[in-house]
Amino acid sequence: MSGFSDAAIARRHEQKPDLRIHDPELPINAHRDAIIEALKQHRVLVVAGETGSGKTTQLPRFALAAGYGRTGMIGHTQPRRIAARSVAARIAEEAALPLGQGVGYAIRFDDKSSDQTLVRLMTDGVLLNEVQRDRTLRRYDVVIIDEAHERSLNID
Repeated sequence: MSGFSDAAIARRHEQKPDLRIHDPELPINAHRDAIIEALKQHRVLVVAGETGSGKTTQLPRFALAAGYGRTGMIGHTQPRRIAARSVAARIAEEAALPLGQGVGYAIRFDDKSSDQTLVRLMTDGVLLNEVQRDRTLRRYDVVIIDEAHERSLNID
């Protein structure tokens, strides 16, 4: 069951993100189809790659291509506020979605997301706060835990 109303879900389905490959030089794009298929078939997926391979900006777009983000958001954590904001801006630009609507972010004291948000970048702390209110995270279709190596004991 989604955390959104039927009308909000209908509006979400109307959004048409640009899912074409914008930078074919990113190493992750060579694995695009395999990752999208794995996202469709598995509840948990671990993606490892070199720094700069495109994981942070491309995985949310792959999740959109796999059909996520329509009945709930694609949650995407970042360890720092500045990263959440800048990654959200970059993904919004690449997917031709308005920042704060199609792609948004939530950091302490600043939430630029709405019922139309397909991809929501957030700090680990924001996600933890949401788990306290809703243990099943009904507002999300999928959650991407990025920069897992920077996690703290609190997040674990």
